[in-house]
Amino acid sequence: MTRTRRISLVAAAAALLTTAACTSAGPTDEEASDNEVQEVTDGGEITIAATSDITDWNPISANGDTTGQRQQQWPLYPHPFLTNPDTSVVMNEALLKSADVVEEDPMTVEYVLQDEAQWSDGTPISADDFIYTQAVQDPEQCEDCLAAFTEGYSDIESVEGSDDGKTITMVYSEPFSEWRSLFNYILPAHVADEYGDLATSFNEGFVENVPEVSGGPYMVDNHTKGISMTMVPNPKWYGEGPHLEKITTRYITGESEQLTALQSGEVQLVYDTPTVDTKEQAEQLPNMTVRTGSTLTYYHLGMKTTGETMSDEPLRKAIATAFDLSDMRERTIGQFAEDVPQMKSSVYVPDQKIGGEEAYQDNLSDLGIGAGDVDKAKKILEDAGYEIKKDKLIQPDGKPLRDLNFLTLGTDVLRMELAQIAQQQLLKIGITVNIDAADGAQYSPALRDGDFDIMATGTALDLGPLSMQQWYGTDAPRSFGYSNEKADELMASASSELDPKKQIELMNELDRVLLDDGVVLPLFGTPMMAVYPQEFGNIFINPSKYGTTMNVEQWGQLAEPGAS
Repeated sequence: MTRTRRISLVAAAAALLTTAACTSAGPTDEEASDNEVQEVTDGGEITIAATSDITDWNPISANGDTTGQRQQQWPLYPHPFLTNPDTSVVMNEALLKSADVVEEDPMTVEYVLQDEAQWSDGTPISADDFIYTQAVQDPEQCEDCLAAFTEGYSDIESVEGSDDGKTITMVYSEPFSEWRSLFNYILPAHVADEYGDLATSFNEGFVENVPEVSGGPYMVDNHTKGISMTMVPNPKWYGEGPHLEKITTRYITGESEQLTALQSGEVQLVYDTPTVDTKEQAEQLPNMTVRTGSTLTYYHLGMKTTGETMSDEPLRKAIATAFDLSDMRERTIGQFAEDVPQMKSSVYVPDQKIGGEEAYQDNLSDLGIGAGDVDKAKKILEDAGYEIKKDKLIQPDGKPLRDLNFLTLGTDVLRMELAQIAQQQLLKIGITVNIDAADGAQYSPALRDGDFDIMATGTALDLGPLSMQQWYGTDAPRSFGYSNEKADELMASASSELDPKKQIELMNELDRVLLDDGVVLPLFGTPMMAVYPQEFGNIFINPSKYGTTMNVEQWGQLAEPGAS
């Protein structure tokens, strides 16, 4: 292939989101705020608390791509790109010598693997693995593969490997700006061959079988369903580290119970979204490092825009105007994560940069959304023919507005608090809200099916334009009926725009469209908390949806105990 021009796109970067404090029944250690990699010794072990077991061993399947399962399985696979604690996206130098867009028309990406990169059984990591991983996420090649995402993969027209399999060349049908977000878990093609054809291997083989082959720093040694999983170092690991001799994951439901297990020494790491109570509980534990920080996943409210009731634009605008989003923040995370600001964008987090360019901007205030302006909300309703009688909103046809259904996850304390505050705020404009506190099994199907009027959920912005397309694209997997031709055009343009500055402009224009439709009301970045004994180092809050295990090969016991 002729190389007309070699292009290096600047990886996405953002200002530091993570802060940390070491607690020993009191004082703060400033050294912990830097997220610098510290010197650790070889040996020792750690036990991590996790809320739920792995039920699907394929981390890129529709059912396997969940927060807990992604994080637990991250140490078992190769990954071309990594997200640092400061949100910058960098090439994984253990796996790759290079990864670049080498031609613009057609867009062509070339990956060059490290010679030493191999699976734990000694099979080289090669083009075959990229070819398989792309095929099972491309509906044209595997219509029956139940993949979590197909965007980007379906745009790849060809994947070719060099004679030694260490150089992979991909040609895209059109430019795809988020190419670095693809292949976040590379599956072993030689193992897939043992399971059968594409659909069988993907939907059954990788889903049902605990992986015996690893391409990451650790491999599974033992898994006891509902109890624990134990990992040990991969003897064929091709990167630096790992340092710990064993990592065990214990399944303990409830963060308070996890902190109790931490206090008793049953576990040594709790990583979860904090609450006022759990943050206070963690800070009372002696000789512990307590890290808190924001992430690229953010909480937001959303409204259904279809159906007899919620398709009425003035009603949605009045609700969006009456909501006081700042009050929601102050009464929730403002109680324990003061440094996490209110978001005024649904497409970027505060201080985020893309390709070195400032990306985040306030698109909320000028639209008058989320300011808690009850008088303005009432005026919008009155102009549309509504009226409030005896604290009840009456529709233009003279009938009382039915009670609205607020869908939230009953096991998430923050979302429940948001639902209750929303319920209180909308009473001021005569709207009664019923809270549907769904359990884990009910929540996601109800969300996808649009079985709600208002909802509280979270969105991970790791995938840039793709993150928004999944939620708001016409007929997208999570769109719950929302459709806007202008939004579709902007998402498509942003996905194919390789110039960071132009992509930022498109994304902010998209943000204004979504905010104006009332389909999204951004709140704040999801706070996370990591708590562990001070003897351990290099355990960070990772802002990506793949979590704290992203740098697991660097974890270890500090060479100088107490330095954390």
